[in-house]
Amino acid sequence: MAALHGQQNTFFISSSIEQEMSKHMYNSLPQEACGVVLGEAAAGGIRISRFQPIRNVAPNPLHHFSLDEAEWIRCIFNESQLIGIFHSHPHTNPVPSDQDLIALPAYAGLIQVYLIGTPDWTSGSEPQMHLNGYQIQANIVDDPSKENQQKCYNLQPAQLRMT
Repeated sequence: MAALHGQQNTFFISSSIEQEMSKHMYNSLPQEACGVVLGEAAAGGIRISRFQPIRNVAPNPLHHFSLDEAEWIRCIFNESQLIGIFHSHPHTNPVPSDQDLIALPAYAGLIQVYLIGTPDWTSGSEPQMHLNGYQIQANIVDDPSKENQQKCYNLQPAQLRMT
């Protein structure tokens, strides 16, 4: 996974993977859907090659997501190409919420890709999804006493390219 820790700004995703995520999102409504994405570093960015749904076990799954711990741990140890997570916002835009940012440190040290989808209720007969991608970036924050350094994570918008 070390190859992913550079300056990447484009996520390449096949339309079939995007459709899998969209289907999972629509099947999970009205709750938030979640899962992990697998992939690898590619020329000029990160190529997303697979999506694995994970159960949302949040106490309030209508407005939050929490990956099922057993499934998440299994992915960490068994999926060598784990690069990110996906979740949906059924009723809001696909931008990070305050709750997303608060929960980010639980995932951020292990992944680089953060995807958020929302239903496109204006599309025709075929359900569609608006999908936004964000790259997780870590910053070291120095303690004024110089005794401790803390990592602070933020999300930077990334370009999504459908392949």
